[in-house]
Amino acid sequence: MNQPLPITLANGKENPMDQPLDTGRLIAGGKEAHMNQPLGTGRLIAGGKEGHMNKSHAGRHVALANGKESQLCKTRHAHPLAGLVTPTNKQLCSVVVALWLALLAPSLARADPLRNVLGAQEDGARKVKPGEIVQLPRDHGAHPDYRSEWWYLTGNLKDEQGRDYGLQWTLFRHGVAGQGISANSGGASGNPWLSPQLWLAQFAITDLARGRHRQDERSSRQGPGLAGASKGEYWLREWSLKSQATTRGADLFPATLRVDSKIGQLKLRVNALKPMVLQGKGGYSEKSPGNASLYYSYPRLALTGTLTLDGEARSVTGQGWFDHEWSSSVLADWQSGWDWFSLQLIDGRELMLFRLRTKEGRSEPENRYGILIEPDGSSRVLAPESIVLTSGKTWRGPKGQDYPVEWQLKAADLNLVIKARQPNQAMTGRFDYWEGAVTVEGDAQGLGYLEMTGY
Repeated sequence: MNQPLPITLANGKENPMDQPLDTGRLIAGGKEAHMNQPLGTGRLIAGGKEGHMNKSHAGRHVALANGKESQLCKTRHAHPLAGLVTPTNKQLCSVVVALWLALLAPSLARADPLRNVLGAQEDGARKVKPGEIVQLPRDHGAHPDYRSEWWYLTGNLKDEQGRDYGLQWTLFRHGVAGQGISANSGGASGNPWLSPQLWLAQFAITDLARGRHRQDERSSRQGPGLAGASKGEYWLREWSLKSQATTRGADLFPATLRVDSKIGQLKLRVNALKPMVLQGKGGYSEKSPGNASLYYSYPRLALTGTLTLDGEARSVTGQGWFDHEWSSSVLADWQSGWDWFSLQLIDGRELMLFRLRTKEGRSEPENRYGILIEPDGSSRVLAPESIVLTSGKTWRGPKGQDYPVEWQLKAADLNLVIKARQPNQAMTGRFDYWEGAVTVEGDAQGLGYLEMTGY
């Protein structure tokens, strides 16, 4: 775009849509949510409740989000810029409104927003099919034809004083149903604002010495300078993972992770110690009959840099894990959630496995998958029947979830005990789940990360 596109936002004044505006509030379903990303000023009425946004602009128009008349995408006839409300700009309005409501409403009004993102739906999104494979470097970037996608980096860090930390940084992309999903929905206009994509970044640090779990998240629609994933860079405003690879091969690393957050600041140099691994069959990872993702991992990363908490900068080193996965249907309607483990053993091997749990009362077998990666980078997929997971001690989460924080695992001729490095590592932002650092004991020792959803 050569210049900002003025458009009426809720209360009558124009705002250039290439500049994210500041905080506001939306009241939906009787609850209030703070919006710290990019839509602007005015008032929105959702479900009969009125939400006041920030007061930097005044005006007249009110948007209704309950199926009644909306003036959000109208300009007054007397306005000198009224001629800019062309069909293309009206399409932009509809996309912006859909993104706004999809961004805020799920966590306020739905009991299980994660299922609404990852469950099978008939919305025109492309589904992963048998025979599809991951091809790099092409597939490092975003896949907007598929509904959901995430880039995920976790690790265990230690500072120069011997204090330990867990790290999680995740970037999510989600296409909005009913708006064409694909980034190409802008059509011949080539308008970068007509991409119906939402982005969410989450950052968490577990300060194990203090027993604290700190977390932050940011969200945005897609647009120039706001959020995206391409050419080895993954970002949501100033949170970014950027490749420094000097050759045009398939490698993503080395890379730099930068996060400037209300909970602290992090700058890490990230290097791959072992080659990338394709999960499943060439990257095709089946979750249940008819539901699958495309999925690859970097199973052991060297992490070096600076972590700043409470104004104190500390040098940190450690090891991490990186995943990239995309799909339009991860969970079947009979699956309740998953338990996912990435374990880095001190003997140089890695073990990754997950199980998708079957809902109580259903007869379908749970889906189990595991892969053992040898020190030389070779790997083998484990037979599902050889994976036996038994949950032990639980911890009561902030919303009453009973998360297992101790596990017995039998897999690949190994008998392992996996324990949370501290129980309190629940994520409580847009989605509720448990994501945290773990220890490994038994036939092998090591560290890793565990993710649990659907509890």
